[in-house]
Amino acid sequence: MKLATATFLLASAASAHAVELARVEGFGPVSRGFAGGGLAHPTGAAASLLNPAELLSIDGDRAFQFQFTEIQARIEVIDSASGERVRNQGYGANRGPYDLPEVAFAYKRGNWAFGIGLFAAGGFGIEFGRDSFLSTTTTNNVATGLPISSRIGQLRVPFAVAWRPHPQWRIGASLDYVNASVNLANLLDVQQVGALIQSGRATGSLVPVLAGIPNLSGAHFDFVRNNYLASELATQGIGGRVGVTWQPLPTTAVALSYEFKTLLANFKGRGTLTAIDADNNQIALSGRGQLPRLQFPDAWVLGVSHRLTPEFAVIADLRHMFWSKALGNTVISFDADGGGDLRVSLPTGFRDITTVSVGAEWQFLPAWTLRGGGSFALQQLQDSGTLSAAFSTTTRNHLSSTLIWRLAKSHELGLGMSYGFTPGVRNPGGNVNSVPAIEVRNRQFNPNLSYGYRF
Repeated sequence: MKLATATFLLASAASAHAVELARVEGFGPVSRGFAGGGLAHPTGAAASLLNPAELLSIDGDRAFQFQFTEIQARIEVIDSASGERVRNQGYGANRGPYDLPEVAFAYKRGNWAFGIGLFAAGGFGIEFGRDSFLSTTTTNNVATGLPISSRIGQLRVPFAVAWRPHPQWRIGASLDYVNASVNLANLLDVQQVGALIQSGRATGSLVPVLAGIPNLSGAHFDFVRNNYLASELATQGIGGRVGVTWQPLPTTAVALSYEFKTLLANFKGRGTLTAIDADNNQIALSGRGQLPRLQFPDAWVLGVSHRLTPEFAVIADLRHMFWSKALGNTVISFDADGGGDLRVSLPTGFRDITTVSVGAEWQFLPAWTLRGGGSFALQQLQDSGTLSAAFSTTTRNHLSSTLIWRLAKSHELGLGMSYGFTPGVRNPGGNVNSVPAIEVRNRQFNPNLSYGYRF
């Protein structure tokens, strides 16, 4: 029932947590064990993507890290009037469950440290198939048999450097190569098409063509590539961050970092625009699609770490992400091969959000360390009027735990699990983003496996 509401999934990462899920749950086994916290804590080679200043805190002169996370989402969308519901499905090819690999290396020499890595900084989506009420128009009740699918993928390669100008101060910065891509397949009811046209949010030479189709019931966009890594709408660009850590006491550290908004080219790819009438006659146009001016947001983070005993430490982080500047509105454009264009501006209505993370680390035996943590977003990413069935990463709360086993002086293995959950989020319906009233429920179980080598 949504045209490009799956473009909401571009918010990453998170996620957010929304889309950039990893941004909320952290990178590497240390931050992941703290539910995304640990800015002022030694985080190993993953510090390149967290707080580059902490590259100076690695054990030894060199550190290598590998982590593999699988996102197992339990997403359910409910039609509040009829009680119909649809759950996220798995299709393989990294279209449910979703795999997030990470690999990183750090080198320290004197007062300098350097880091590089490859991180899946986003990788999440929805797969609702072809047979649910989401593939059926509200107008004329047409079961289109068209897919409802979306996926965001984001790979980051940071190049980081850190410097210790004073025994109590560490400063770091990193520049990221960013590769991002999106799959998008969604249905827009004719009532939504009409509302977008009347509000001036839908423009282009294809608007009168769509409006002139007798008994038009809906329109469907399909930009999907069934590939493990690449999605159909793709782009690349840069990002980065700066960080500083102050350590007034050997047991206490305070850190501040700022992550810059990305500089990405337009997302581009090929796909199909399909118009559907009351008899389910489908007119398909092939062409080129774009998501112009879409970026991942900037954020600042404040963190503190304190070691109570040699075996026990606690951390706390405060993160603020500027989603409203990145996704207050989302634009999708389509240029048909045979001529004609369509441009739609969606009121995605993302809010800035603030997240609090707390965690603890306990080395209960010389070879065993347990980390645990939780994070809570103080705001819901979207208000009810902009919630979409295709926007499913609504989790506000995350709990995580990681168990580390040091096999030898230089080797360690980690096994962890995180759980994301939130109260149901509702859209009252009768708006551009949903005609019927809907409720979205989301839970995520995310196991992870890690390996570290210090030398």
